[in-house]
Amino acid sequence: MEEIRVNVTTQKLIGLILFSFLATFVIARVFAYFVLGKWDKNFFLMIKGVHVHHFTYGVFILAIIGMYFILRRPKIESREFKIATLVYGIGLGLTFDEFGMWLRLEDNYWARPSYDAIIIIVLGLLNLAYHKQIGRGIKEIFRFTLKKPAVYIKNKIKRKHS
Repeated sequence: MEEIRVNVTTQKLIGLILFSFLATFVIARVFAYFVLGKWDKNFFLMIKGVHVHHFTYGVFILAIIGMYFILRRPKIESREFKIATLVYGIGLGLTFDEFGMWLRLEDNYWARPSYDAIIIIVLGLLNLAYHKQIGRGIKEIFRFTLKKPAVYIKNKIKRKHS
């Protein structure tokens, strides 16, 4: 398997995905709150009495963008690649905003797994973009925290034997 090369361009693209993903999640949540609480509850798309949830739109967007990337293979520096990346983040946001619903197969929009999925995806994207910096930071933290107790124990042992 080829290693993912993370450079400035990749980090910017992941930033675009993160931005559109989080913006879509927030907009969807605010919109659902107002529609469910304040506006017309029949505002959503209904087909033969079945409410079409927005994760359905997200799945279609992800499928279309996936096919677009496979068939068109736009250059990574192109404007169309950046736009497709933003649209990918929107599809991801719409899909995972209702993760708890399709995980549990229940019509509970406010399910906890949806929030967990959003956090996991954000952390995964951040890790993908900055894994080397994060890895170095974690190593530094462990080196610092493990070094102090080791020095403390070493000094304690020296004092006992002195």
